[in-house]
Amino acid sequence: MTGLEFLRAPDTTAEQIADIVSEHCPPVTPEHCDKLSCRECWLAWLATGEPPKEKGPSDKQTAPDEEGLHPNLVEMYAKAHRRIRRTSMEMLRAYGNCSPDTTQHPSGQ
Repeated sequence: MTGLEFLRAPDTTAEQIADIVSEHCPPVTPEHCDKLSCRECWLAWLATGEPPKEKGPSDKQTAPDEEGLHPNLVEMYAKAHRRIRRTSMEMLRAYGNCSPDTTQHPSGQ
């Protein structure tokens, strides 16, 4: 059974579909996944129900606009960026809440 047939089958439950699509890889993967793009694996499973044939390194990106990064790395970088931005915003807010008197040295000089 191909992946498309499985997804379209009337007895396939929403939970089963959610389990499949929430994973990084399709239910069947080749032995050496790092030599193929994620798109190739998903397309092979949907079309044939089998893992793709290994051909060597792929130059295709795993997803558009991600420069070929593994989706977990993309999420890790996004979290780090959000954390840095949140910290920067907190610092700006704290600076904005300072009174003008705080520009002088604490000793009063």
